[in-house]
Amino acid sequence: MSRLADYAIRSLLGVLSLGVLFMASQVVLPVEEVVVAGNQHLSAEEVLETTGLEAGTPWLWAAPRNLQTLLANPWVKNARLEKPAPGQLRIKLYERKQIATLRSADGDLGLAFDGMLLPGAPRLPPLIEGTNKPPVKDLVQLVKLFPGATTIRFSSAGFRIEGPSLKVWGANVKELQRWAKEHKIDTSAAVHVYPWGESESR
Repeated sequence: MSRLADYAIRSLLGVLSLGVLFMASQVVLPVEEVVVAGNQHLSAEEVLETTGLEAGTPWLWAAPRNLQTLLANPWVKNARLEKPAPGQLRIKLYERKQIATLRSADGDLGLAFDGMLLPGAPRLPPLIEGTNKPPVKDLVQLVKLFPGATTIRFSSAGFRIEGPSLKVWGANVKELQRWAKEHKIDTSAAVHVYPWGESESR
């Protein structure tokens, strides 16, 4: 037998062996159970549908690449695929936390701590609305600065924050931070904050 024929036979056997191993991996060790953990906004059914991981799929072929579509969801900050035992999968989610509601032309959106906008979010205070493109980074800082706020309005002129005992306006976040640091935030007066000081009106 020539070397060429011997090489061809060995190559064919190698391909056949790989084919057999591939087929075996599809049926010999299927996924028996997929557990979703850490989800609060997304349902387990949504997670499984997005990843395509379900009972019966090949356990050996389940890999982090299955989570790429899931990671594109704004609600998902991070996700990890675990294999606690043969035939078992665990998808651990780390979802973003909503801190406010932003009213937009497309409807209400949740605002997360990192500035991500979250579709399909419940309406939670404070309610944020404005007349121009939302300055998301500034709005996140204001939500943290005024935890008792019920509404935050923004425009090209500045920000107005209101709550049960709070009415304050400022041209920018820096001035509002200075005022909040130097004064008691809860006040029955309407406060206007300026670079040179502030004014109050009852």
